[in-house]
Amino acid sequence: MLILLRILFGVGLAYGFRKAAENAEVAPDSGDLTNAFYLAFSVIMAIANAVVWAPYFGEKLSDPLTSVITTGNFADRKNHLLRLIRRLDTRGFRRLTSFLCFLEGVRHPDWPTAFVIGLKNSRPGSWLEKAYALEVFRFDNAQHCMEAYRALKRHGIDPRPHPNPEVSMVLISLEHEVRPDPEKVVVPPAPEPPPLKRDPRIRLFESDTT
Repeated sequence: MLILLRILFGVGLAYGFRKAAENAEVAPDSGDLTNAFYLAFSVIMAIANAVVWAPYFGEKLSDPLTSVITTGNFADRKNHLLRLIRRLDTRGFRRLTSFLCFLEGVRHPDWPTAFVIGLKNSRPGSWLEKAYALEVFRFDNAQHCMEAYRALKRHGIDPRPHPNPEVSMVLISLEHEVRPDPEKVVVPPAPEPPPLKRDPRIRLFESDTT
C-alpha cells in the first residue's frame, strides 16, 4: 500500500509540474489563477510525497547507528516447534531444548531465535555450544554476538572480524582491561599550628601600650 501511494503521489507531483510548465508556454497571459491552481496542487503533492517517503529515508539515515540494536532482533514467526522450545526453556529442560533448537536451526537457518536459545541451554565446552555460537555470531545483535564470542573463545576460536563494524567495535571493547583502583596514599596528620603572636606595633586604642 505504501509503495502504491508513493507511485501515485510521485506521478501527481510530476503532473502538476508538467501542467504548470505547459500553461506558462501556451498561455503566458492567462492570468495567475491557472498557475496558482497548479502551484497549490504541486505543494499538496509535495507534502504527500514527503509523508510517504519519510520512513524510507529515515531508515536509511538511522540504520548505521541503530543496526547494532535493532538488526537481528527478529520477531518470532510463530510455529509449533518454537512454542515448544520456549516452553521447555522456561521449565528448565536444557538437553531437550538444545536438541530441538538444533532441529529448528536446520529448518530455518536464517532465524536467530533457535540458535540463541540453544546457545543458552548448551553445555559449556560442548560441540553444540560451538555450533550455536558460530551461528549466533552471523547475526548483528551486539549482546548475542558478545555471548557467542565468549563461548567461542572457550573453544580457542576467534571469529572476528564481524561483518558489522559496530559489532566489531563492541567486541574490541571487551579486551580493554579494567585498571585496578590506585593505592591510597596515607597522609600523616598535620602538626598543630603555633599560636599567633600579637604584633606590638599594632595599636587598637591610644591607651593600648601593651
